[in-house]
Amino acid sequence: MPMKTKPSIVFCHGLWADGSCFSKVIPALQAEGHQVIAAQYGLNTTADDVATVRSTLARVSSPAILVGHSYGGSVITGAGTGRPRCRAGLYRRACSGRRRDISDTAV
Repeated sequence: MPMKTKPSIVFCHGLWADGSCFSKVIPALQAEGHQVIAAQYGLNTTADDVATVRSTLARVSSPAILVGHSYGGSVITGAGTGRPRCRAGLYRRACSGRRRDISDTAV
C-alpha cells in the first residue's frame, strides 16, 4: 500500500506577532511528518503580505493547509483563493480563554 503524503502547513501570524508565535506547535507537527513553515511577512500592506504567503506556498513540497491567526485570516484568504497548492484554510481568532470565546473557522 503506498504511503499517503501528509499536507504541508503554513502558519500566518496576526498583526501584533510574528512567525515565532507558532514555535511551540511547529516541532510537534514536524514530528508527525508535516512540512511546516511560519510565514514571516512585513505587515506593510495586505497585498504585500498575501504575496509573501503565496511565495511561501510555492516552497512547500505538498499541498498545504494555511492556518491564520487574527489578521492572518485575511492573509490566508487572499493567498489561498484559487491556488491549487492550497488544500484548506483554518482561521483561528484570538480568545480570552473562556470556552465560549474560542472559535475556529475552516474555509
